[in-house]
Amino acid sequence: MSRSENFPLVTAFVGCYNHSRFVEQCLDSVKHQTYPNLQVIIFDDCSKDNSVAVIDTWLKKHRLDWQFIPHKRNIGICASLNEVLRLARGKYISMVAADDVWLSDKTARQVEMMEQLPGDVGVLYSDAFQIDENGEALPQMFVEAHREFVVPPEGFLFDVLLEGNFIPAMTTLIRRECFTKVGTYDEDLCFEDWDMWMRISRTFRFVYDTIPAAKYRIVLSSASRAMSGAMWRSAKLLRVKYFFRGWLNAEQRRRWLNAVQERNAALDLDGTVWRSYQLGLHIPLRWKITLLRHNCSAKTICLIVCSICGISFERFQQILAFGVALKGKIVRQ
Repeated sequence: MSRSENFPLVTAFVGCYNHSRFVEQCLDSVKHQTYPNLQVIIFDDCSKDNSVAVIDTWLKKHRLDWQFIPHKRNIGICASLNEVLRLARGKYISMVAADDVWLSDKTARQVEMMEQLPGDVGVLYSDAFQIDENGEALPQMFVEAHREFVVPPEGFLFDVLLEGNFIPAMTTLIRRECFTKVGTYDEDLCFEDWDMWMRISRTFRFVYDTIPAAKYRIVLSSASRAMSGAMWRSAKLLRVKYFFRGWLNAEQRRRWLNAVQERNAALDLDGTVWRSYQLGLHIPLRWKITLLRHNCSAKTICLIVCSICGISFERFQQILAFGVALKGKIVRQ
């Protein structure tokens, strides 16, 4: 089957980080796609195992015209996806983590479906089988493990997604126009999909494909524990970001922030900035500016100045304690 105008180009991203045990199976599943017109871009985000060597060996063995980008330093999933988005030429985008697996008809079936759908459909998604580290099937499907639905929802899903992410990213086919309209991935976050789905869902509809398209691997490792601080911070940033953009109605504000007053959102932001600084995480400049606007105290100013100057949280606490002691001494005099 030759490439033609009947087969619009699909850009497939394969993202790897410490997936040397699984990456060959993932690449095999991309190679075995029955769809004839794929642009494949693989990136490795500075894995600490031998993933790069495994990928290099696999590519040389199969002699495929795929692009491979091995990072010299870890830049995170969102920055990595933005990098490969700039290289994407496809009408549609699809992505898979290197420890997951696509079913062979995934791309062909979904492109055929998407080509029949109207232009306001931005994302086609399906359920996914769940497997363990050895590839053995687990009892629950992906969507069931994340949310309880009689039927997975379709349409403009912002309100549904606000309650939590349930869409298996490795099953999606995304219209390239979505990124043109809503922008690229937010590099201030450590996870990519939930925020992007919510942004897309305000402009484009989601459609559910009833046939599972992939296998999602659950890997028990310390990675999720190591990322817990960054995940906490990202979830908090989402909450604040949508509040200040005016995307939440009154009921959603009450549910997310336990109050409708903007003052409480500022308090939430204050806690986010403090916790991020304590964890040694990057604090976006716009959050510092917003915090100052709502809480221009000496303590807040000190925190922001110290964080900008690269002063450690421990040193900042010492400076703050000195300031409090000095203030107390002046008051007593």
